[in-house]
Amino acid sequence: MATIINHSAGTLTPVAVSSWESSVEVRTIVHHILGRTDPDVTLRPASMRQGTLTLTFDAAAAATAARSVLELPQLLTLVSAEVPEVGMSFVVANGSIGEVLGAAGQWTITVPFQEVSV
Repeated sequence: MATIINHSAGTLTPVAVSSWESSVEVRTIVHHILGRTDPDVTLRPASMRQGTLTLTFDAAAAATAARSVLELPQLLTLVSAEVPEVGMSFVVANGSIGEVLGAAGQWTITVPFQEVSV
């Protein structure tokens, strides 16, 4: 089974997810107090994952169709049998969708994502 992205009207099946980069924002706050060596700390949970997916398609038409779907404001779900750790519900947010024509006529789309809970 390949990596699949489910959306409101169907699925996207890229040839590959050639890159998946994520990070979480640490939200704990350290308050340095004048005249004290030890700070006060406000413990807060980290954010959900955010980052960039790079999706590879074997034809311009497939890449264009995928980009059109990813530009719509909607909830998406990424499922991968090979790497289940990357599975998530997400929205496209916090950046720009990029598109590149690469070697051998393959197209890549970079997608900024924010993981969400449903």
